Amino acid sequence: MLTGTGPYLVDRVDGGLHRIAVVSAKIGEWEDDYRARIRGLPVRTAVDDLHDALCGVVAKRGRIHAVRTLRQRLPVLSPAEAIEYVSALLDGDAPARLVAVATKELVEPLNPVLAVETILSEAAIRAGRRPEE
Repeated sequence: MLTGTGPYLVDRVDGGLHRIAVVSAKIGEWEDDYRARIRGLPVRTAVDDLHDALCGVVAKRGRIHAVRTLRQRLPVLSPAEAIEYVSALLDGDAPARLVAVATKELVEPLNPVLAVETILSEAAIRAGRRPEE
């Protein structure tokens, strides 16, 4: 028998059982956490929006304007890093070390109060374990 606050989510794919914090359920914040951390699915972030904006600026006004836009949004980057970032982004992928800086600056860390908690994972189900009471 499970006790504590719910609501609970049963994963239709693997049968896992997860607890969603009440506040998170009310405001809908649990969905991105569940998709990214539990299911391993890609979730759009502010960095994705930045990349889209930079590509749009390049298309309309050119690379130099995109570098300026990037420096306005991420002033922690040096001019050389901003040029490297935009150039690499246009060639396929921005450098991981610079994307990490963008992520740190633009993506808010998950408030642990809003996180989804796994009560019973797929592996535990296969092993025949039950949720702790």
